[in-house]
Amino acid sequence: MIGLAKGQQIRDKIKVQCKMGLGTLYLLDTGIAVEVHGNGLCLELLYDEILSNAVKKDSLVISWTEGVATYDMKFNIKNAVEVIQKINQYKKIIS
Repeated sequence: MIGLAKGQQIRDKIKVQCKMGLGTLYLLDTGIAVEVHGNGLCLELLYDEILSNAVKKDSLVISWTEGVATYDMKFNIKNAVEVIQKINQYKKIIS
């Protein structure tokens, strides 16, 4: 279980598989966090830091920038379309 900032809430938890192993994608009220089982937190982004999210079959790809470089991470996940809809919905609430 991830540590949360004061007042931060988990809206949803989704089991995922990524290049680092099995883990959990947390949809927070402020952004997303990915925890890999046995390795801890591997990614944490605010919703406004997410450049794009895309679905390719049963996978979700999230892109973001750090400085001048752009990165992306692919997650194998059931119901990827539903997860994207939730992320986009939460981004609108924050905006």
